[in-house]
Amino acid sequence: MDETTLAVNPWLLLPGMGLFLLAVLVGFGRRREEEDFFLAGRRAGSATVFASLLATVLGASGTSGIVALAVNKGWAAFWWLGAGSLGLCFLGLFWAVPMRRNPSTRTLPEWLGQCYGLPARRLAAGLIAVMWTAVIAAQWAAAGALLQCLLGCGAAVGILLSAGAVAAYTAVGGQASVLRTDRWQLPLIGLAIALALWCSTRLPLSGGVASAAAPVPGLFQGITPLSWLALMLVVGGMYVVGPDLCSRMLVAENDRAARRGALGAGLALLPISLAIVAIGVRIHQSGAVFDSPREALPWLITASGTAPPLVAGFIGGGLLAAMLSSADTCLLTAATVIELDLFPTRSSGPPAGRLARRLVPGIALAAAAIALVRPAIIANLLLAYAFYAGGLLLPLLLAGSPRLVSRLARRHVWVAMAIGGVTPVVILQTGLTADLSIAGLGGIALAAIVLAGGFLSRPDP
Repeated sequence: MDETTLAVNPWLLLPGMGLFLLAVLVGFGRRREEEDFFLAGRRAGSATVFASLLATVLGASGTSGIVALAVNKGWAAFWWLGAGSLGLCFLGLFWAVPMRRNPSTRTLPEWLGQCYGLPARRLAAGLIAVMWTAVIAAQWAAAGALLQCLLGCGAAVGILLSAGAVAAYTAVGGQASVLRTDRWQLPLIGLAIALALWCSTRLPLSGGVASAAAPVPGLFQGITPLSWLALMLVVGGMYVVGPDLCSRMLVAENDRAARRGALGAGLALLPISLAIVAIGVRIHQSGAVFDSPREALPWLITASGTAPPLVAGFIGGGLLAAMLSSADTCLLTAATVIELDLFPTRSSGPPAGRLARRLVPGIALAAAAIALVRPAIIANLLLAYAFYAGGLLLPLLLAGSPRLVSRLARRHVWVAMAIGGVTPVVILQTGLTADLSIAGLGGIALAAIVLAGGFLSRPDP
């Protein structure tokens, strides 16, 4: 972006930073009891589950990342959130209730351990702790770029500011703070998307007429059947078994609230994803050129000339809320699995959450370091998704059926998790493909072969 994007306009700064502060300060509300740090007492109704799921999904990848993808790939970018919509519906229909079957379950790895034993629980927790740090890094990178536009500061300052703010209220309030901020942040995100879409319709078309505008790739253009299948399984699967989204099922007050919240979020994601892709398509049609596609949305807000400063401020603040609402859930998820699944003896006595509170700022700082070195959004997320889906997607999907679990040899599950997680790394390092979703599909395929052998073996007594 050119230097004009760094000029600070008070009419842009005031609403933008006002909404940013509102989204953060809401997290420092009334503090829950210590024992509610992880699940907030399981009191979330369907509306809260709905809001928290959508606010978590519409983070860096669901807003800035999708706009950047649409600038490059046109309407084909829809499949990223389209897969997510399908995944959330599957989560509500098939996996929300089995996951909640044992009322003592607090994390996704704990549920996996109940099905396949302690090694499965520890391996899953380790993968989540490492990979979700990369997911958080994507949120910091996007938030840093937006704060750079609002404050005129460097991207590094924006990354550290957003990381510090989210880590503070997450460490203080735990799950209660995360749910409370999600309820407030979702309307801000919706307002930002609507205003950004309006601004994009004001962009002049390349050549001045629609027929001369830059051609837009269609829904399936540039997508092979294999890459589409990989995207559906790797990305869509993460919306079914992703630890951050599954944690929303565990905080619900009952099965009905979990199901309705997930189904509602999945259906609502379809029109939202079309609106976000339309923003990127319109920017593509304008003929604007960027050093990196991730500059497209900040450019629309601050340098395209279509957004009045006051409107740009509201868009910037709402999009910042999107980054924070996704980051806080992921941050708490990573800290929770480390305390409850990797070091369960530390959490056996009161006060529960002591270790997690200390881990939150450390994980936030580690993710900030990754964001400074690798400020990609979609690439960071796909990298994490490929590793996680390769090792855990199939075992977690099978966990929804106790009958299948009982017929599966545990040692095969452990081997499948290890091989499935390592395979994407090997595929990428050997240069067999640079497509992260296809690398993840390779891990899923090998895990499936190992699990098939497990069904043919005698299950553990």
